Amino acid sequence: MSTPLGDLQIGDRVVVKRNLDHPAHMKQVPADPRDGGTKWVRDENIDESVAVSTIVERRHHPSVTGRWLARPARTLVRLRSGLWYDLATGLQEGSGATRIERRS
Repeated sequence: MSTPLGDLQIGDRVVVKRNLDHPAHMKQVPADPRDGGTKWVRDENIDESVAVSTIVERRHHPSVTGRWLARPARTLVRLRSGLWYDLATGLQEGSGATRIERRS
């Protein structure tokens, strides 16, 4: 893999951070007063860093071709918390509310 997370292995430690662009970590504020709408902006009161964790499992899912259930190949890692993360994006599998980064 060409991503910086692609070579992570079981036992490696990673930093878990909130994805501040996820709606779970944003707030609604009034937008244009002429239309009464709202818009989503980052909540400055939310701390980005969550924890440091260890990879306990790694799985590669091959690509599946087909008309209805096609999906690209991907590699996932599971942390001690039990949550899975995609190594291509670093985002939490399913929700994307948190992400992992290589520990420096």
